[in-house]
Amino acid sequence: MGLTMSNDVKEKILKATMKVISKEKISGTRMHMIANEAHMSQANLHYHFSSKNDILISLLDKIQEEFSNDRKNYINLENKSVVENIRGFFDQKKNDILNKKEFDYTQIDYWVQGTVNEEIKLKFQNTFEIWRDSIREVLYKGDQGEDKDTKHLDMLPYLAVSLMLGASLQYLIDEGKFDLDQYFDLAERMILGHIQKITSSCALT
Repeated sequence: MGLTMSNDVKEKILKATMKVISKEKISGTRMHMIANEAHMSQANLHYHFSSKNDILISLLDKIQEEFSNDRKNYINLENKSVVENIRGFFDQKKNDILNKKEFDYTQIDYWVQGTVNEEIKLKFQNTFEIWRDSIREVLYKGDQGEDKDTKHLDMLPYLAVSLMLGASLQYLIDEGKFDLDQYFDLAERMILGHIQKITSSCALT
């Protein structure tokens, strides 16, 4: 990566990369396509990023950063209850599906690319772990975090992430097939129901 690259140039390249990927997918994306979309020469693009893989890693980092920053608008450990924060995760995902489709499509494509690219696989594993850790923070903020037997509580972040990704996969391939509000309302009740069971079980022991 070019050492003299400004934030504006990097932003322009990564935005162009996102647009190309949304149309061509990662496997079909080529450096000349990104250069054309960014309105620069391919030589200039190569000066800043030596390879397509370098751009992909940088874009994945940017996507994770944006997701994490946006999550702060929905999650507040100090001032919101567990119920409100769980709802916040689902509200953020619903907003991404409806209003940030390029990000969602790209995220899914990165998952596929991670099956053949070890560097992207490791990066993507980390994005999942960050997501699950955020959910764990919320879960252990509540009284149920005092439960000594945490095996079921530890599994809830995996379940929550599956519910959110499942919504993306099903809705984006067949928009209008189901109501997202109803879906996430039920998903929220499922997670909160499990939390209540864990809490009740702990109280009885």
